[in-house]
Amino acid sequence: MTAEIDPERRLGALVRDNPEFASVFESVGIDYCCGGDDSLERACADADLEVGAVVDRLRDARSDGGDGTDDWDSLSALVDDIVENHHDYLRAELPPLERTVRKVVRVHGDDHPELHDVESTFLDLEDEVTHHIEDEEENVFPELERLEDETALTGDEEAQVRKAIDHLEDEHDAAAAHLERLRSLTDDYAVPEGACTSYRNMLDRLQLLEEDMHLHIHKENNVLFPDAQDRLAAAVAE
Repeated sequence: MTAEIDPERRLGALVRDNPEFASVFESVGIDYCCGGDDSLERACADADLEVGAVVDRLRDARSDGGDGTDDWDSLSALVDDIVENHHDYLRAELPPLERTVRKVVRVHGDDHPELHDVESTFLDLEDEVTHHIEDEEENVFPELERLEDETALTGDEEAQVRKAIDHLEDEHDAAAAHLERLRSLTDDYAVPEGACTSYRNMLDRLQLLEEDMHLHIHKENNVLFPDAQDRLAAAVAE
């Protein structure tokens, strides 16, 4: 029997158990990644949405072929998923998307001055995200995988892991703010009259970037980091 959708459950937990809910939250503008600790009821109230209507859409998404919980049987499996499906995507997509953004600004910037802000916001996002994923892979993810191996951490090492997680979550908030700014500047990625193919392509790819980064941040903020914190707490309790 399918579990009822509880409006008091946290957004992050809902998407963790029902990955197909992510697309619904995207479509109604609910932040399930950085706002994953908010309840569905609170998020709907903040967005001036009727919670019952959103629950109905979530039920529809579940019945339309959602496959339920993503089963990562280990921290390593989830880390591999994040690197292969999100970090590698960012490495492949950001440089060519930067070239497209610069081209569109060069051609259309006089008629659409907001594009200059799009360019500067995107460049800030690209720079921050590039350093962020390198830091995760080189310094943080290996430490999280040590928790899975039940390798004992010193008190200083444990404190460093907790500090690193807090820092990464702050960087996620900054990235989410850049994405929100891009959406605002482009009027929700609306295609202006007379837009060329490159302009349309840029808007489509910026929207895909936003959706992928929301899912990426969700997997870290609402799944990976809480699991790591639980392992740290259990180790201390022992």
